Amino acid sequence: MAKLDLPAVPVTAEHNAALSMRDGTLLRADIYRPAHGGPFPALLIRTPYGEPAIRTAPLLPALDAGFAVVLQYCRGTGTSDGDFTPFESEADDGVAAIEWCARQDWCDGRVGMWGSSYGGMVQFAAAVQAPPALRCLLPTVTPADYYGGLAYRQGAFQLGQLLGWYTMKSAQTVGYRATAGEDVTADGSALLAHTASLGAEYWQLPARDMPAVSRILPAWQRWLDHETLDEYWRTLSYAARRDRITTPALHVGGWFDLFLGGTLDNYRTLRQHAATEHARRNQALIVGPWTHGDQTGTAGELTFGLLASAAAIGLEQRQIGFLRRFVAAGSDDSDGAGPGPRVRLFVMGDNVWRDEDDWPLARTEWTKWYLHSGGLLSPAVPRAGAPASRYRCDPADPVPTAGGPVLIPASPDGTVRWMAGPRDQRAVEARPDVLSFTSAALAEDLEVTGPLTVTLHAATSAADTDFTAKLVDVWPDGRAMGVADGIVRARYRDGTGQPAPITPGQVYSYAIDLIATSQVFKAGHRVRVDVASSNFPCFDRNPGNGAPAATATESDFVVAEQTICHGAGQPSYITLPVIPRG
Repeated sequence: MAKLDLPAVPVTAEHNAALSMRDGTLLRADIYRPAHGGPFPALLIRTPYGEPAIRTAPLLPALDAGFAVVLQYCRGTGTSDGDFTPFESEADDGVAAIEWCARQDWCDGRVGMWGSSYGGMVQFAAAVQAPPALRCLLPTVTPADYYGGLAYRQGAFQLGQLLGWYTMKSAQTVGYRATAGEDVTADGSALLAHTASLGAEYWQLPARDMPAVSRILPAWQRWLDHETLDEYWRTLSYAARRDRITTPALHVGGWFDLFLGGTLDNYRTLRQHAATEHARRNQALIVGPWTHGDQTGTAGELTFGLLASAAAIGLEQRQIGFLRRFVAAGSDDSDGAGPGPRVRLFVMGDNVWRDEDDWPLARTEWTKWYLHSGGLLSPAVPRAGAPASRYRCDPADPVPTAGGPVLIPASPDGTVRWMAGPRDQRAVEARPDVLSFTSAALAEDLEVTGPLTVTLHAATSAADTDFTAKLVDVWPDGRAMGVADGIVRARYRDGTGQPAPITPGQVYSYAIDLIATSQVFKAGHRVRVDVASSNFPCFDRNPGNGAPAATATESDFVVAEQTICHGAGQPSYITLPVIPRG
């Protein structure tokens, strides 16, 4: 009979240990460390979500690897003192927590960090200040910027995921205040009514006046009031300071995660600013067919096979191994993260993992596929004078969200259309305000791996509007499975985060960032691009009057006549990162 020779590892646990921040606020942490030996390197996990975080933290693997684990609750959450205001204290608090860990007699002075989403953002917020004790980052599904990667996407407010998140955090905040002895009767009642009708709350106008949420967490209104990339966001965000980070990092993302763009940008930025090739090799990237919170290998309406899950590739063990290499005392990182490829991608369609040297792939053939009059998509250059395509956009009747890289609670009618991942787009495509451009059936497999952009030459009759685009895989049985999507708010078309006026009727060039994918369109399938002007409730509705969307009421709505150009002088196209096969 086979057996494992595993000795017992006694563990010392300390609950609610007080860590003093730079302003004197006490943040509390649960600390777990081997009962014997030491000092140990520390794995610091900072979370705003309270007790459930311990269920997903790699506590036992880290202990087995010889680490002490410090699970700290962000201020105003869990058992920590203070008021929770999203992100505004995380930079200083993170550095103070790292320094505290390094000073403890049970710590050898070396600290690594782990966490996903908010737990990844706090890592970058601290790392840009380059605390000497910080030796390794393990960020998962983490945006690169609070403004352009979290709150807004090319000018459009990410309503669906943010209202859901603010609702959850409002509930946790009310519970925290009640535990502290405050009377939360009024806020609790308002929040109960809000959550009971969350599906209807997405339609609330003006969006900034979300009564229950904005009263409990005023940052809701602050985020909506700062529609432009201004000093508020620049001061808050770590995006522009990531060039200061020299810490090795293993970045993990998902093809259907709303923060995929941030994961890829964080990896590339830290590699780009590394001083040596040795340091560049200390950045690694893994992207699977996963959503923001699901790494099982089933996403939306598709299952990608037994090997598609994080468990199948031993993701947690890879993270712990990376942590040991760069944090454990006596570790040898003289050759960087070691020889071999630094990027591991799951290629959908083929449903296999593949190792690469970098991102984007050096062998990429950037290929334009044009949107033609009549609904054809092909690499053929359109003829001069080709007629335009037209449709109407009514903000009161927006195109509904159907899967994609979203983070929205299940819809109140019991359907799962809002939920993340590849979903059949046929019901959406049947609407008159959605244009579909479809290729002929493919004679052979077509691999598309890399960044994706749809360029539209378009005009609107309104003072402002949105343009959306989706890349769709059309199966031989007719299913139209979403692959990637994006949106641009017309006034924010130049990518600076500053508004630029729109002249109604004038044609402008709009580059819609669909982020990226790794998708093999199989022989017999068709490639499709859908164009519309809304994706709700994933993104807020653009009223069309040129004013900030957060203050709009239905009386401000303007029905827009949209024009998509196709002629050779003003073509519309998707740029596909084609990877040669064979």
